[in-house]
Amino acid sequence: MSSTKDQAEQQAELYRIFSNATRLQILWALAEGELSVGELAEAAETSLQNTSQHLHLMLDRGLLTSRREGQTIYYRIADWDAIQACLFGTERLNK
Repeated sequence: MSSTKDQAEQQAELYRIFSNATRLQILWALAEGELSVGELAEAAETSLQNTSQHLHLMLDRGLLTSRREGQTIYYRIADWDAIQACLFGTERLNK
């Protein structure tokens, strides 16, 4: 069982991931379904390289998963519980 300090650090790390506007745009797009890197770059209005960097960070943290189809890599949400926390914040802004 992890200590309260460990849990707080894990939560803070998750919030750091959500504290970036580009990553939020990527997550909002993926909430609608699986997308390619190019589609995500377009949705986030940023470069493919920048999008890939953000995707790798979220993959490393277990928030996303990916699959390859030919030369195209598709991403989807792997941890819906964490993403729901992010999306809840968005819903609060729209009230």
